[in-house]
Amino acid sequence: MSAQFNNMNELTSYLDAMENRIKTLESQNESLRTYVTAMGGDAAKLLPKTGLLSGSFIQRAFTVWGHYFVAQLIISIPFVCIYSFSSSRS
Repeated sequence: MSAQFNNMNELTSYLDAMENRIKTLESQNESLRTYVTAMGGDAAKLLPKTGLLSGSFIQRAFTVWGHYFVAQLIISIPFVCIYSFSSSRS
C-alpha cells in the first residue's frame, strides 16, 4: 500500500513515524534475541517435535507430503461412503 503525500511535511511526518516503528521493532527483536540466548538449551524444548522443523530438506518434504496425503484421505472418506451407498442402492 503506497501512501499519497500532498506536501513535504506529510512525507516527513510519515518517514518519522516509519523510523520510530523500525526502532521499536529493532528493540523488540533485540530483546527477543536476548531472551532466547538466555534460555540456552531450553528454547529447543519449547518447539514441537515435528519433521516440519527439520534441517533436512528431504525430511521436511516428506513430512509435508504425509500431511497432504492424510488430509486428502480424510476428505475423501465421506465421498467414498456416499458413492458406495448410492451404488449399492442402484
